[in-house]
Amino acid sequence: MDLESPDGPLTSVMIGLAIPDPTTADAFIAEVAEKFKVHRMSSSPDTRGLFISMVGELPAGEFVRRWRELVAADEILSTFMSTLRYATVRRGTASEPRLETLSL
Repeated sequence: MDLESPDGPLTSVMIGLAIPDPTTADAFIAEVAEKFKVHRMSSSPDTRGLFISMVGELPAGEFVRRWRELVAADEILSTFMSTLRYATVRRGTASEPRLETLSL
């Protein structure tokens, strides 16, 4: 997907998630990372953005913590993340769509 950034168009991968049970989030986030790698491999070589939008009770900080652990342990994921100019996760709920936004 192409988005606008201050520097012009930004080709991005966008992921929407529902994480209803924080106790199973670690395994679920690992699955999301694997799917991101597949999508990134099939995306344009100039892809420079990752936007993750999630709903549920898992705080965005916990998602970021787990994502960074996966990046540190996975050379392919680390390489893809290093090529991104923008990488964010946004968490909301049904009543508050923009509760938290953090950088990955």
